[in-house]
Amino acid sequence: EEDGFVEFTESSSTGGDASEGGKDKKKKSLPGAGVNLYDPAATASRWLTRRFGIVGGLGFVALLASVEGGEILKAVLENAREGEGSGTEFDLGPPELGLVAADLRVGGGSTPKKGDFVGVNVKMTDANDGVVYIDTKRTKRPIAFTYERRPLIPPVCPALEEGVRTMRRGGVRVVTAKSKNVFGDRGAVLTDGTRIPPGTDVTLEITLEEVSNSYL
Repeated sequence: EEDGFVEFTESSSTGGDASEGGKDKKKKSLPGAGVNLYDPAATASRWLTRRFGIVGGLGFVALLASVEGGEILKAVLENAREGEGSGTEFDLGPPELGLVAADLRVGGGSTPKKGDFVGVNVKMTDANDGVVYIDTKRTKRPIAFTYERRPLIPPVCPALEEGVRTMRRGGVRVVTAKSKNVFGDRGAVLTDGTRIPPGTDVTLEITLEEVSNSYL
């Protein structure tokens, strides 16, 4: 199965017992299985297919194909602009946030703007004792979210959102953040059960994997 971005939600459903009367029943595949369910284009195509039939869905796919060549060219130009970062620390965002960052790699392309679909790999480490709370490269489950959409749902936090604000696709940045810009005095419980204690200062290593405009 191909790796895809995972968009965290406030609740998740649990599966029931697959057996009935002592006999196992095969589980049916979900519609769109194998498709990135958090890709706005895939979502739109499925909706149009349900609403207007296969012609509507295929029409939308054709529209996307018409701009695919330009996207490929843009990606090539972005790669040409990428380069190693200086690693020098700098203040990130408004001074009251108290964020400190360093760029390990400078990406190419545009920076995220409100409403964009953003995909990141993140390693979140306790700044005091080195405990790793999130490592999406290890789990092969990158995080996807809509930029500046509210409310922020863990593991997305103000420090992560501010961290990618001036990044470009392919960039790698390390951000040190106080708890007030992470999960504050409440802490957080992630969907996999990981608990991040209240008042935790963290270090975020962020790789900006994807920035794309909303199709809708």
